[in-house]
Amino acid sequence: MIQLIELKREFDKLVHLSKHERMIEMCALLTEYFQKDCIKPIIVGGLSVEIYTRNNYTTYDIDLITDGWDKFNELLTMELGFIKEGRSWYHEELEVSIEIPSNFLEGNLDKITSMELASGRRVFVIGIEDIIIHRLESAIVSQPKNPEWTDDYEWAERMYQIHKNDAEILDKEYLLSASRRARVDHLIKKWLEMNNT
Repeated sequence: MIQLIELKREFDKLVHLSKHERMIEMCALLTEYFQKDCIKPIIVGGLSVEIYTRNNYTTYDIDLITDGWDKFNELLTMELGFIKEGRSWYHEELEVSIEIPSNFLEGNLDKITSMELASGRRVFVIGIEDIIIHRLESAIVSQPKNPEWTDDYEWAERMYQIHKNDAEILDKEYLLSASRRARVDHLIKKWLEMNNT
């Protein structure tokens, strides 16, 4: 568990890290700090894609699904120097934006990945299956007739291709059943068929 004074000290060190490391370590610090309140932030959105594509994808903000919006707001604005801008908080020196789109995870809580960082701290990331499905849903919304033409489709397929042979990370059975419920299974079946030929 990390106390506020130590959290501030560690935040000051983040400026020396790469953008990706800075965002991940920031999430880890917030996760550790809020343990005392039984608040467990889960990384979703672009940063989860960046993690699962091993930094091939690039994002400039952090999306967290978490309880304790008021506690986050107080910590970020009153203690850590973030500026509140609409639904986001922005830190000028660290060049990082944080948003909490919801406190409800659209996905399976059992599929959340717990990731230990080099620092020994942890972050929690939406399951890869669910972020793949979210990207495919976005692809269909933006290009109903040709979802394959979208960036969202491309990144969903990349995540699948990178991890398709790693059963510890990607559960193909769950991916298929969850994609059926989301009505994007026809896209995933194409990838499975390509791998079987």
